[in-house]
Amino acid sequence: MQAELVIHQQTAEQIERFIAQPSHALLLIGADGVGKGMLARHLTARILELADAHSAETSHAVSIIAPDEKQTISIEAIRTLQRFLKLKTAGKKQIRRVVIVEHAQGLTTEAQNAFLKLLEEPPADTLIILTAPNKQALLPTILSRVQTVSVMEPTKDQLLTFFGNYPQAAVTQTYFLSGGLPGLMKALLDEDSEHTLVQAVTRAKALLQQDLFTRLISVEQISKQKSDVQQLCVALHRIAHTALEQAAVKNDVRRIAQWQRIIKAVSNAQKMLAANANTKLTLTQLMLQLSS
Repeated sequence: MQAELVIHQQTAEQIERFIAQPSHALLLIGADGVGKGMLARHLTARILELADAHSAETSHAVSIIAPDEKQTISIEAIRTLQRFLKLKTAGKKQIRRVVIVEHAQGLTTEAQNAFLKLLEEPPADTLIILTAPNKQALLPTILSRVQTVSVMEPTKDQLLTFFGNYPQAAVTQTYFLSGGLPGLMKALLDEDSEHTLVQAVTRAKALLQQDLFTRLISVEQISKQKSDVQQLCVALHRIAHTALEQAAVKNDVRRIAQWQRIIKAVSNAQKMLAANANTKLTLTQLMLQLSS
C-alpha cells in the first residue's frame, strides 16, 4: 500500500487479496472519516496503474459520484453514470475503468434500483467501488452483488507516525478529537473547511461557547437536515470525550462532571435520532441540556 496511505494491517491484507483477484464490485465499509474515499482512490490507482491516488480525480477512465448538497445521490446521477459506462475503453487489461460511488448510503431508493441493474450486468472491463458506513445503508440486493472489505481504524502508533510531520501537540489533540479516524485527522490538521466532519466539529465548538439563547436560535437552521444533526452529535461527543480525558489528567472534578453530563446528553440525543424522534425537538432538548 502506498506510503501516503495509513491503513490497518488487516484491511491492507484484504485489499491486496482483492487486487490479486478483483471482482466487478467492491464495497468499502467503515466509519465516516476512516479514509474510505482515499482508499478507494489508492485502489483505483493500483488497478489502473495511475501515478498516484490523486490521478484518479482527473483520469478519463474514472468516474466519481458523490452526494449533492442534500446528501443524496439521485437517479439522474446514475443515468449519467450509465452513459459513461457505454463508452468504449482502450487497452487489453482486465480492468480498464473504475467507478467510485462515495457515501453510497445517499443513493435514493430509485437510484439504488437503477444502480442494481448495473451490478446485475456490469461491463466486463469496469470495477465499481462503493463506500458506506455500514451494510444496513444499502438494499440487500445490492449487498448480494458486491464483495465487502471492512476499513478498520489504524492503530494509534500508526497514526502518530504517519502524521509525524505535523506538530506533536496538534497530532495528539486531533487523534483524540477524531476518535482515531485518519481521514478526519488529516482534515482537522489541514483545517479543511470543506470536509463535512470538520464543519461539524467547528459548529460544535462554536455551540459549546455560545449562550443558551444563541444556541436555540441555531436550532431552526441546523435541524433542517437530519444528517447535519447526526454529524453535530458525533462532533459534540468527540469534543466532550477529548475534554473529559484532559480533565481527568488534571483531576479537575468539576470539569469531569460537566463533560460526563454533556456526553450523556449527546448519547441520549443520538438514541432519539436513531429511533426517528422529531429532529428539531431532539436538537432543542440537547441545546437545553448543554446549558444545564
